[in-house]
Amino acid sequence: MKYTLKTISYNLKNFFYVFPLVILPAFLLSFTVAREEILAIYEKILAGIWKEISFAEVFQAVSIFNFASWETVLAGVFGVAALVVCVSLLMAFTDKHMRFGKRTFNGLWGKLNDNLMSTLGMVLITFVVYELWTLVLAAVLTLCLGLAAPLMYVVAPIVWVAFHFVLTYLISFIYLWLPCMQITGFRTFEALRYGQILCEPIQGKLTVMQAVSLLFSEILIVLATVYLPDAQIVSITVATLFYAILILQFCVRMQVVYFDREQIERADLKKYYE
Repeated sequence: MKYTLKTISYNLKNFFYVFPLVILPAFLLSFTVAREEILAIYEKILAGIWKEISFAEVFQAVSIFNFASWETVLAGVFGVAALVVCVSLLMAFTDKHMRFGKRTFNGLWGKLNDNLMSTLGMVLITFVVYELWTLVLAAVLTLCLGLAAPLMYVVAPIVWVAFHFVLTYLISFIYLWLPCMQITGFRTFEALRYGQILCEPIQGKLTVMQAVSLLFSEILIVLATVYLPDAQIVSITVATLFYAILILQFCVRMQVVYFDREQIERADLKKYYE
């Protein structure tokens, strides 16, 4: 919990510096939110006809790329491409700020070339794991939705929550891989192994807080989809904000955890005249 609180504190204090770095990928990914599928699932559950919920509806509601149309897939591809560039810049900014206490954008584009390939690898692996996880989750949930009440109301939520813990547990094995590659200069597999060593003592706590954060965000997205006005500009704005917060939490927490596990004194916590 302390890492989450420290991450929230950092993002709030440096909001006008870090938020602009993630707004573009968040905006592009907002077009992949499967509003129609989420509403369809919600309405069928309320109507008691959850057995009519299809695998495609569940998959599209959870998948990053949605796959409902070529436009959403294209938005997802461009969103991932923008994410690679923007996360590279975000990691460079937070590393410089936490290490030297200097909150400036000077030199970030020069650092982009160093961070780009490692960030690309991390982003692609994370998305592949997530989409494979989505396929399995959709298949298992579709089976659960075939159960009669009240068993479905018990089994489906348990499966949903359990799968999120499985996902964040899998991600925890590579969670510190990116800062280890970018900061230590270790080779790919050396950085992966070193990141696992650093993460191992807190892997359980990291898994829990990541899963809780993800579940909380998904609940907010569903509530926003169901209860906010059915206007495209509202949907895009809300989804953009949610994605921006998720990206910031995931990436900045990565740096917070790394600096803590390496026992590196954070210069950004000291007062400097900038």
